[in-house]
Amino acid sequence: MMQTYTDLFAVDRDLIVKIAPVPYIARLSWANTPVSRVTAVDDAGDKGASRSLRVFVIEDEMVLRNLLVDALQEIPGVEVLFYADNEVSATNWLSSHDSAWDLAVVDLHLRQGSGVGALNWCITRRQDQRVVVLSSQLSQEVRRKCLALRADAVFDKASEMDDFLAYCRALVGPPVGGPAAMPRMP
Repeated sequence: MMQTYTDLFAVDRDLIVKIAPVPYIARLSWANTPVSRVTAVDDAGDKGASRSLRVFVIEDEMVLRNLLVDALQEIPGVEVLFYADNEVSATNWLSSHDSAWDLAVVDLHLRQGSGVGALNWCITRRQDQRVVVLSSQLSQEVRRKCLALRADAVFDKASEMDDFLAYCRALVGPPVGGPAAMPRMP
């Protein structure tokens, strides 16, 4: 029996979430880049560079994660710091690197735990930090719940990848001398 993300949000007053397995979407139209690996970077980062976007990715599917990292790294100024593939790793990294990142990209469905746990942790983030949900099978109800948990934007990874990457480009900002643009949620 296949469940949707609407079924995944069984939230009570303490925001305790029950998660059920959701099948992985195998075909992605944008997934034609080579696979690479991500390595950890310390909190210091590259302070001498022009404006950059330090990204933390929470995604458990290795192939999809590598494709996502490759697509992000093609954007000038984007640096993928680290990734997590389960809720515990994600929240541990976020809590021990709370000022190291600018953008957290969160998949709601993880093999162990939930991206909702990481989204809950990010409620206390700095005002300049952004959190984007990039997941699949998103209903309007799930989108509203993610936004209620202070996600800055919600994108479906199967159909809104171009919008997500445009959002990331807008966060980095225009090339030197170009006009400024504020990212908006579709």
